[in-house]
Amino acid sequence: MREFDSLLDRNMYRVIMAIVIVLMIAGVIIGNEWGIQLLVHSLFVSAVSLLIVLFLRQGTNRIKCALIFTATIYFYVLFFLYPKTASTLVLLTCAPILAILFFHRRMFYTLFSVNALFLAGLFMYLYMKDSNNLHDYLRLDMAGNILNIITIQVIIFFVFYLTSKRIERLSVYYQEIQKAERLRTAGQLAAAVAHEIRNPITVVSGFLQMYQQDQEIPVHVRQNFQLMQGELGMAEHVIQDFLSLAKPRSEQADCIHVQDTLHSVIDLLSSYALMNSVSIVLDAEGDDRIACSAVEFKQVMVNLLKNAIEAIGHDGTIFVSVEQRAGAVGISIQDTGAGMTEEELLQIGTPFYSLKSKGTGLGLMICYNIMEKCGGSLKFASKKREGTMVELTFPVCCNHSA
Repeated sequence: MREFDSLLDRNMYRVIMAIVIVLMIAGVIIGNEWGIQLLVHSLFVSAVSLLIVLFLRQGTNRIKCALIFTATIYFYVLFFLYPKTASTLVLLTCAPILAILFFHRRMFYTLFSVNALFLAGLFMYLYMKDSNNLHDYLRLDMAGNILNIITIQVIIFFVFYLTSKRIERLSVYYQEIQKAERLRTAGQLAAAVAHEIRNPITVVSGFLQMYQQDQEIPVHVRQNFQLMQGELGMAEHVIQDFLSLAKPRSEQADCIHVQDTLHSVIDLLSSYALMNSVSIVLDAEGDDRIACSAVEFKQVMVNLLKNAIEAIGHDGTIFVSVEQRAGAVGISIQDTGAGMTEEELLQIGTPFYSLKSKGTGLGLMICYNIMEKCGGSLKFASKKREGTMVELTFPVCCNHSA
């Protein structure tokens, strides 16, 4: 029901579905006589109505599938129950639209294919077996009706294709809005409380250092002071991350050489990688330059490469490559680590969400913030037990002449 929750008010949905049920019941009552025809018609109207009510209450995929396929079968039943009514053919040709209404891609392809086969079989049956001429309005212009049905199917598929593409673009757009909102909220929070928290921490840390040098205090107590200093240092580190989020955008970005800067970052992390038996392979040739702060660029790359090393754990490889992309420079970081599920990917960049036991989740938020400030983009792709791919895109430095 998420689609309907966002696009249609529940009360409005109830009203629309009530109208549909009333119209179906009216179709049973008006112009029908008691008999097997009325009984079959009534059973299908009851089944479809019940599924509509269940879908409104629960909205599971099973009920959704049952509703769509039961309604499709109902259309075919109407076609044979009322052979003189030409409008039933319209219901058959438009059956795949039901899947479009529920934004279900797999269900649409399944229903579209099955309905196309059923329609082909139906026309073969009418052409070869309908000796009583019950559907004479179809037999009189068989070729024209087939052509019309094919045209309608093409239009329905085209509508579905455009709708699905628009939904994908909207989904990406909303994700970007959510990320921007998280960055804005974190920045406001940092600007509001970071300095106020840092002041008492500085005072407490100063007194602890003074007491730690007091020889009259027992050694085991002074050891506790050292532990407290370490915890205060960790709190100071988190505050520093918050302040990084609140930094205003630089008026003028540096024009940095990508390959040289990447070499220096990898050299910096080489010892840390060797400790975990991880090798970093760099594929970067040419003379690419991007518009970004050199310090912030290094901060992003160090953060992402450290995450990749820690995701691998032990014995693995990180592949870093640089390539030109339509007016931009792309950097890819691929690791052979544990990977992430779709649910974990959706949480990437959320404040205080981290897959590391001692992580704060602020590091990736800072990366997103830096990429936004320099006009670039940062995207993750990952599968469980198959590793993670990070795609970064930076604007080309306009002051550099090739």
